[in-house]
Amino acid sequence: MRFQMARKPRIEFCNAIYHIINRGNYRDDIFATEGARRSFEDTLIEAARRCEWVVHAYCLMRNHFHFALETPQGNLVEGMQWLQATYANRFNRFRRERGHLFQGRYKSLLVEPGVNLLRLVNYIHLNPVRASLISFKNLPNYRWSSYYWFSQRTHPACLRRADWLNTRSFPDTRKGWRQYQTYLELQITDDPGERQKLDQQMCRGWIIGETQYKKQLAEELEKMQRAQSWGRLEMRELNEFNWATLRAQCLKMLDKSDADVLADKKSERWKIAVACWMKINSSVSNVWLGRNLGMGASSAVSRNVAAFQRSFPRRSPIYRKVESGMSKRST
Repeated sequence: MRFQMARKPRIEFCNAIYHIINRGNYRDDIFATEGARRSFEDTLIEAARRCEWVVHAYCLMRNHFHFALETPQGNLVEGMQWLQATYANRFNRFRRERGHLFQGRYKSLLVEPGVNLLRLVNYIHLNPVRASLISFKNLPNYRWSSYYWFSQRTHPACLRRADWLNTRSFPDTRKGWRQYQTYLELQITDDPGERQKLDQQMCRGWIIGETQYKKQLAEELEKMQRAQSWGRLEMRELNEFNWATLRAQCLKMLDKSDADVLADKKSERWKIAVACWMKINSSVSNVWLGRNLGMGASSAVSRNVAAFQRSFPRRSPIYRKVESGMSKRST
């Protein structure tokens, strides 16, 4: 468990689960168009893949979003910085605008696994119904939610429902999903007082959980307050070790060596293909790639990879060779 000390500290640890919320600046409708929603959804899936996140649920509304997010690597801050900055850059570039897109810091509430995770998932999935955007009967047609994807036969790999379905002993099957839909309909309430109480429980404070879970976490946090810097150096070293492992595997796929890294030019096609694959599949930085693939300044790495991505990486035989080889290693 570790702290990020800018302003109020974020609490991060491996396998932590969070309710993440943020709004558009001045409550602007940042998801008013289909293109904006699709772009954000794509960016979320990219971030989950880079950071190895598990997304238990999500929902995009017109001016805000909700995630139920698990971080096996304890990298919430790093991933959210990338997610929000990347989407803001894409949004502003498309709209030819500048300035802050989101309303300051995102809110992150820790979530106790089990029943409380299920309650949060229910809350997120019913957001469009509570906002009168769609009826419960038509909720599977609300495109910008994990509920839509879970209603399909296939869904993005980062989405996982087994953990909270099992809380009600529903199997992670089509039958289990139908059982969940029936159960979820019973959670709808039109009572304003109940809705307000639910909003307070799900969106305020620092944790969604029972008293005993809060006590256990509080004890851990008390220990951390006596050693707040613990974990930062270790996490950086772990990241760099993982990136070096991926680099070595990619080079082996292409029959390249450290000598080739030094000898070949900075913008060599194979280097850009490897950098592109690593950026899609990890949280590697441009600075690290520039130093360890001999690609020069981070700005040059960013520029070359961006141009490569615009040309559709899978058209490149080099990229396909790396992707295919690394996929076989992970199975």
